[in-house]
Amino acid sequence: MSTEKYEDSLDRTWSIPNILKIALSCRLLLVFYSTVHDYVFKVKFTDIDYQVYTDAAINVYNGRSPYERHTYRYTPVLAWVLVPNVAYEKFGKILFCLVDILVGWLLFKIALTRLPLNVTIKKKFELLSECKWAVALFWLFNPLTVVISARGNADCIVCAAVILTIYLLRKNQWLLAAIVHGGLAVHFKIYPIIYLPSIYLALSQVRLATNFQEFLRYLFLNFRGYIFVIISISCFVFLLAIGYHFYGYTFLNEYLLYHFTRQDIRHNFSPYFYPLYLSMNDPFWTKVLSLGAFLPQMISTLVFAFKYYDDLPFCWFLSTLAFVSLNKVCTSQYFVWYIVFLPLVSQNLEISNSQTFRLLFLWFGGQGAWLLPAYFLEFQGWNTYIWIWLSSLLFLCINFYIMVSLIRCYKPLVDNVKAKKL
Repeated sequence: MSTEKYEDSLDRTWSIPNILKIALSCRLLLVFYSTVHDYVFKVKFTDIDYQVYTDAAINVYNGRSPYERHTYRYTPVLAWVLVPNVAYEKFGKILFCLVDILVGWLLFKIALTRLPLNVTIKKKFELLSECKWAVALFWLFNPLTVVISARGNADCIVCAAVILTIYLLRKNQWLLAAIVHGGLAVHFKIYPIIYLPSIYLALSQVRLATNFQEFLRYLFLNFRGYIFVIISISCFVFLLAIGYHFYGYTFLNEYLLYHFTRQDIRHNFSPYFYPLYLSMNDPFWTKVLSLGAFLPQMISTLVFAFKYYDDLPFCWFLSTLAFVSLNKVCTSQYFVWYIVFLPLVSQNLEISNSQTFRLLFLWFGGQGAWLLPAYFLEFQGWNTYIWIWLSSLLFLCINFYIMVSLIRCYKPLVDNVKAKKL
């Protein structure tokens, strides 16, 4: 068989629909495997939060508040959507897997529009192949993302909303993007609000400024930016009012206020956990530490917004990685918040295979260095708090090293979207 025919055959076999079907099959296989695993093993495969979702859905089905379920601190919409769990407990897991595949499809759609047009057919085939590999490796067949959705974690929904926002912005449907951002992404998780500064800048004409005076004029005379922010926040507030109407202050406290006052002293990847643990009986130092966590997050968000607003996937990747790394609470499920951008970010990077493997080794190694003392603490009862804290600091340093390395490898992409490169 000639090389051309082989490549054509391979392209048909690994077409985007086929890749999506295989990825969905892998997830569904794990969903049905979870029943056996949970029955046989003491450590469950199913996410503990999935039972929380299900209990809240049962409450809704019985005409009660989902917030009667202790530790349910999510939007009531999630409990409403998962009411079918009452009849079929795997419904939510299957739904999350489908949403996960939707994320992959959107990533393909966005990545394909970022491919250059003025290239040879052979080069176009190579770039298309790289695009498929990026989406497959970083999202569709990434063990972390596959397992998280199959275990019954709902974070794939906010990932879908965030990627859909980018997709709509690229199609210049910024009004609809504002509704999706505020009414879906921010409503399901508060953190996507950090994307507002970069969206505001991307919708402006500041890139055309030749001096500081023009920059300020374009910055403040940004009609589309103002409208986007107003619509996004209005959608969030509107849904907040609906939740308050149905469930009162309990909803407001559990869904929103809790996340601003939360002091999680259990060990997690955040280096703040140990200082918060030591100061849990001292309100003053607790507030100082909380402020200390917020300021670096806000500064990094603004810095990346002004620097990379013209490339939202790269901007949001850096902003989210910094936000998660500097957060007061950091668990492995938060990693998907920035991993979702990697298929798009990879198109902007000029990085060698050896450097890629080195960064991956550091990232996984940092987690391993943390998981070992965490295991001894949880299952052996050893006092390894200092070891865990030092490992958290190491992981923070690794994440910042990765950010710096990727920024150095970054190359602005020649975009097919003529009007604006988002």
